[in-house]
Amino acid sequence: MSRSRFILRYRGRGPTPDADVARVSAVAEVVVVESTAKMLLVESAPALLQALVDSLDDWVMAPEHAFPLPDVRRRVERPPDVSDP
Repeated sequence: MSRSRFILRYRGRGPTPDADVARVSAVAEVVVVESTAKMLLVESAPALLQALVDSLDDWVMAPEHAFPLPDVRRRVERPPDVSDP
């Protein structure tokens, strides 16, 4: 089974319910990578995680997207003009 990273977002009022977080963490095939007050970053198989999220109230699931950062270092386009005085 292939594992991918997903963001689980709690859309209810207040912080994430401890019981819901414990339920997600208790599944052996789900690894909680990071958590915040309203979100969990998890690694899991998509079908297994979707079934779990569907059984929880006020939770939505989205795949994690990573964007490469541009290289902003300056580059030398041509060597400096060196002339002997």
